[in-house]
Amino acid sequence: MSRSVKARTCPRTPKSISPGPRPGNTIRAFRVNSDSYSGIKIKIKRKIKIKKNITMIGRTHLVFGLLSLGVLGSLTCMAKPFQVEDMHKIKRIAEAQLSPDNQWIAFTVATSDVSSNKIVRNLWIVPAAGGEARPLTFAEKGSNERARWSPDSKTIYFLSSRADDTSQVFKLSLAGGEAVQVTHSPVAIDSFVLSPDGKTLALTASVFPDAKDLAASKKKEKEKEENPVKARFITEVPFKRWDAWVDGKRNHIYIMPIEEARTASSAQHKIGDGPSPTAASEAKDITPGDFDSPVWTEEGSEEVAFSPDSKEICFSRYTESEGYVGNSDLFTMPVSGGQATQLTTNRGPDTTPLYSPDGRYIAYTAGLRTDLETDQPRLFVYDRNTRQHINLTEELDRPIQSYVWASDSRTLWITLEDRGNVPVFKLDLATKKTARVTEGDGVCGDVQISLDGKFVIFSRNDFSHPAELFRKDTESTSAPVALTHLNEEALRDITFGEARSFTINGWNDEPVQCWEVKPPAFDSSKKYPLLLIMHGGPETAWRNSFHYRWNMQLFAAPGYVAIAANFHGSTSFGLKFMDAIKGQWGGAPFEDQMKAVDEALKWPYVDKTRLAAAGASYGGYMANWVAGHTDRFRTIVNHDGLYDLHSALYSCDFPGGIDKEFKGTPWMNPQALIDQAPSTFAKNWKTPMLIVHGEKDYRVDPSNGFATFSVLQAMKVPSKLLYFPDENHWVLKPANNILWYHTVLGWLDQWVKPDEAEYAKTRAEWKRAGG
Repeated sequence: MSRSVKARTCPRTPKSISPGPRPGNTIRAFRVNSDSYSGIKIKIKRKIKIKKNITMIGRTHLVFGLLSLGVLGSLTCMAKPFQVEDMHKIKRIAEAQLSPDNQWIAFTVATSDVSSNKIVRNLWIVPAAGGEARPLTFAEKGSNERARWSPDSKTIYFLSSRADDTSQVFKLSLAGGEAVQVTHSPVAIDSFVLSPDGKTLALTASVFPDAKDLAASKKKEKEKEENPVKARFITEVPFKRWDAWVDGKRNHIYIMPIEEARTASSAQHKIGDGPSPTAASEAKDITPGDFDSPVWTEEGSEEVAFSPDSKEICFSRYTESEGYVGNSDLFTMPVSGGQATQLTTNRGPDTTPLYSPDGRYIAYTAGLRTDLETDQPRLFVYDRNTRQHINLTEELDRPIQSYVWASDSRTLWITLEDRGNVPVFKLDLATKKTARVTEGDGVCGDVQISLDGKFVIFSRNDFSHPAELFRKDTESTSAPVALTHLNEEALRDITFGEARSFTINGWNDEPVQCWEVKPPAFDSSKKYPLLLIMHGGPETAWRNSFHYRWNMQLFAAPGYVAIAANFHGSTSFGLKFMDAIKGQWGGAPFEDQMKAVDEALKWPYVDKTRLAAAGASYGGYMANWVAGHTDRFRTIVNHDGLYDLHSALYSCDFPGGIDKEFKGTPWMNPQALIDQAPSTFAKNWKTPMLIVHGEKDYRVDPSNGFATFSVLQAMKVPSKLLYFPDENHWVLKPANNILWYHTVLGWLDQWVKPDEAEYAKTRAEWKRAGG
């Protein structure tokens, strides 16, 4: 079963690996912050030495080097640079699930329907031993996702929105036939877990806590929608999450027995409508009350787990203010219902529980401080025999991304975020020692280990390769073998630029790891403009991954040398490095990134007169900060950036942790926020800027974009605002995303590509036209 947990600060952005159980081999993935989505060649246990020499990704990336000869061997006739339209032809692989008999892998494939401006998700399957991958569902709209295997490997349960656009659980037999609807809930099913014995579903739904059942909750929701008065009474924080209003709803867990053969009459019964024609089709709310059980997560990660005997569940629940403290703990409860027993009391977020196959342990992730998860998730196990909590990653100064139990209940297979990469490791429960499993660079996920432990399945991607599924024999040193080749045709004629890692001496003379992606068909005798891309978070990292919102190859394709720095504050370089940003959002990170630019200007192929910068969220904050502190860039792109900290931070959906992040609040130390606010330095703005914002962005309120644009206009600085009424903190809808890339790249070309004389002329014409 996989899990995903994301650190959450006000400007931070989310990442997602979906969950799902299977007997003897369950996974939890956390904090990948995905979509979002950083390598070492020594055991994590040892001290990591940061190399100051430049390391070519292609030299160390053995798997993708082989892939270029095998999976993508037909790409020898590459002819054209990568375009955003090409990106939307890519099949995006996620949520891989190995069947209990180890014969098949079910996974989700997301594709873009540009004409409807929507993402469509379908289930696919591929033999675990290798063979042709094929689709299992064929939806042209909506979603079929989060496949979960029955214990006998004959049936796949999954979430689908095919029924009235309301997500429900369906099942599909591998023997053939149409999918059968399992749940008929009046409200959408947000997630589900299948019990190890295959007889019970644990469903999570967002409901009104005072409603007696699901039908009553749906009725209340409909009444609110039809009421012409749209006023809201707000009494607590958060009252918004990401891109939706909370509106008094809570996450509750419903237990539903699965009936193998339902009658025609019971098939139409909706859980929550009262007594069912057959008792097995009823669902019971086992976490009633005015609180979230399980907790809400940005990625929709699974926060519910069954014990191996299917008699108990473990789940997360907030025990202190979600909006300001974010302290959650783990609880257990009999599947039949009853009193919940609290397992953890750590004053930080305890999440993503997972029982070991023998039932002795519950693994989970924990944050050890209360600054709203601007922390490195640690991997713990709770020993149900001794009632002790054991920190398995105490010596690992890296954030855990995911884990899966081996069938022996003594080994876990984990992924760690390290220096912008995410390798797979094997962790021994008794010794806490790790051994690296995957070599080379890139981002691995969706890890599944076979029941006999002889092979491991995982997805992998990097700057130049979208995710595909791989298999590696655990008893061999041979390279992983690609199981899927879904994007071979789409990328057949595409030329990608060379990607590499380089290191600079940044703030405090400390090493800072950076990335460079060159234009395709690069010619070292030519001069290219430089584009600095600044990541959000700030406690995230630029990973060596195939990013769909900020794709480095798409920025390099029009002829830019694209660079990105994992500045102080970034994850995957240790807790001390990450914490260095606290109290100086505009300090160390700004210095690191300017020094990265200084380093790039030493390269003979970079044009020193044609520079640009772009960033989103915290990267948008930095865009505004850069504008107020240097005029070295011809233009800046600011996506969802913060302007004035007093209003921006407290209009955000989760305002907690500000006192620790900035070492000040408006009532304790207002000067700390003034000193670190881009608005304080707006008087220095003169660089042309493109501003982008989404109306449904509740992480960084759109007023920040409006204020930035209005100030620039008032100061007669060339500026343009691109506003999306139907997007949140991210621009995800396919047609919107295409417009975003064309607008951003067009703006960069307008200001960066011309020579100095033409640039000056363009600025003068803009000023004469009144901005």
